[in-house]
Amino acid sequence: MIGNPEDLMIKAVRSATKRANPALEELLEMHLKLTANVGFELAYRDPKKFKDLVNKLFGEYSGRLLEMMIVDEIKRMLEIDEDIDTLEKAVDILRLI
Repeated sequence: MIGNPEDLMIKAVRSATKRANPALEELLEMHLKLTANVGFELAYRDPKKFKDLVNKLFGEYSGRLLEMMIVDEIKRMLEIDEDIDTLEKAVDILRLI
């Protein structure tokens, strides 16, 4: 049993930000709450807006790198080898479970 897909996304975002730099987790979460009045669940609910806000905070290159790390975390958690290259595709797969 995988569990709640939104919770899985939140866990993937937390794990990816910690891997990138432990300080990023709190910084990103605060930025999302201040700008969108929501936390990491935004990555599941509206991945495009999440990516836009990440890019505004960290820049496009670093935002894309974080996106790839989140997608890799989701693939690892689901134990899949599918060719997923965007957060939107990852959310589509999570919504199927």
